[in-house]
Amino acid sequence: MSGAKQTGMDVGFLALLLLSSISGLLLLALRESSAMGVLLGIHLAIIMALFVTLPYGKFVHALYRLAALVRFHLERRRIAPQIGAE
Repeated sequence: MSGAKQTGMDVGFLALLLLSSISGLLLLALRESSAMGVLLGIHLAIIMALFVTLPYGKFVHALYRLAALVRFHLERRRIAPQIGAE
C-alpha cells in the first residue's frame, strides 16, 4: 500500500514541477501584457504548493542530505580528545 501512496506523491510532485515550469515560461512570454498580475499570482501559488508539499515526498531528501553534511563538517571541526593521554 505504501508504494501506491508514494507513487501518488511522486506524480503530484512531478505535476507541480511541470506546472511551475509552464507558468514560469508563460510569465516570461507574457510579461508585457495585462495578464501579468494574474499569471504571477498563479505562478506563486504553484510554487507555494510545491514547497508546502516538500516534506511529504522524496524531495525532502535534499534537506536531510544538507543537514547530514553540515553535521559531519561540524563534528569534524571539533578537536578530538587525546586517546591514552593521562
